[in-house]
Amino acid sequence: MRKFLRSYYKPFTSLKLFKLSLISFIPIVQWLPHYNWKENLLPDVIGGLTVGVMHVPQGIAYALLAKQEAVIGLYTSMFPSLIYMVFGTSRHNSIGTFAVASLMTGLAVDRLTHVSDFPGLEEFGSNVTLSTDNLPTPIEVASALTILIGVIQFCLGVLRLSFITTYFSDQVVSGFTTGASCHVFVSQLKDAFGLRGMPSRSGPGYLFLKLYDIAANFNRINWAAVIMSVISIAFLVVGKDHINPLVKRKFKTSIPLPFEFILVIAGTTISYLLDMNRIYNVRIVHHIPPGLPGVSWPRFSLMPDLITNGLGISVVVLAIHISLAKMFAKKLNYEVDPGQEMYAMGLASIGSGFFPVMPNACSLGRTIVSVESGTRTQLSTIFSIMLLISVIAYFGKLLETLPMCILSAIVIVALKGMLNNFKELRTLWPLSKIDFVCAKYMIQKFKINLTYLQ
Repeated sequence: MRKFLRSYYKPFTSLKLFKLSLISFIPIVQWLPHYNWKENLLPDVIGGLTVGVMHVPQGIAYALLAKQEAVIGLYTSMFPSLIYMVFGTSRHNSIGTFAVASLMTGLAVDRLTHVSDFPGLEEFGSNVTLSTDNLPTPIEVASALTILIGVIQFCLGVLRLSFITTYFSDQVVSGFTTGASCHVFVSQLKDAFGLRGMPSRSGPGYLFLKLYDIAANFNRINWAAVIMSVISIAFLVVGKDHINPLVKRKFKTSIPLPFEFILVIAGTTISYLLDMNRIYNVRIVHHIPPGLPGVSWPRFSLMPDLITNGLGISVVVLAIHISLAKMFAKKLNYEVDPGQEMYAMGLASIGSGFFPVMPNACSLGRTIVSVESGTRTQLSTIFSIMLLISVIAYFGKLLETLPMCILSAIVIVALKGMLNNFKELRTLWPLSKIDFVCAKYMIQKFKINLTYLQ
């Protein structure tokens, strides 16, 4: 105990120790002065722009999953990642939107705003105003939740609790993400089928009730949306699983073709030319405000009602983030500091929470792309942000006709890797009965009802 307490006051015993502690707390001060511009700049530019291209479709899609305006996902891809670049030690982890965190945020938004109780309002985005002044807006809930998550993560770092992530075995994390992915998948079927005005569901059997609602409303399916969804899913699967590996082998390049971005451009263009919203009643993104947002004061009074949400999301985000950071650091022969990662993720959420953002996390898909495209350092984040600013400032209005069913297709295909974890159950049973039970329990728990974490 004495040793534990000493670690807190030791940096203040001399100016030299204080400077060393400050430098270790702000890693960018260590690596940026020694940055090798000749060898690292081009790989970081290419890697940053490649990841930035992925941020655009995923940011928009996951924002809608969190019951937010489309542009909120783009803001979430910018502000937290910029702060993480300063305080983080992982060179490749891509901070921004993430399917599981977005789903859990959407459930919290539903609970506090009751937007799902008014199905018609969901058609117009999250910036609608309800008649009851006391109800918070979706972005107020998301911003307050983001800051709360940051405070929890920072406190875990202060208490030196980074060791707890070692107790989350790969099977537990895999089971959690797989079970949550089932919820994300089902939540996207509504837009993939073009269904409107679906009832809100919660409680035990929540997942199966949503499937029942979709089956019961089969006669209301928008077949134009279904056709677009099927074509989009086929395009992404063929492109990512077959064309990209072929291109890599043939042209000796590690940079994947951005099929999600290509799909967004093609889908938006077709939707605009065919006027699919008016003629075929296909839901579109609608308004994307140009320019960057200003600083706004969060609604701190919401935080007591969000504590359980914040704890659940914080643990999930940290477990996945630190696991990925360690895995890629070991693979690429550099070191990460789990304790510093808690500080970095906490500060990224606290700092960005004063802007209109939602909870952020590390994405496995974008991180893999970052590694494969040759990213060398955290400086690649700057180039991702530059691309996102360009999209928001100059091309946001062009994305307003983007069909929602295409965004659902992007999310569904992105879940393929997590849903493939079901295959692990077959190999886990003969290897470890305990790991099998852990994975099976987590999957089953979240298939029955994810809202127990809310």
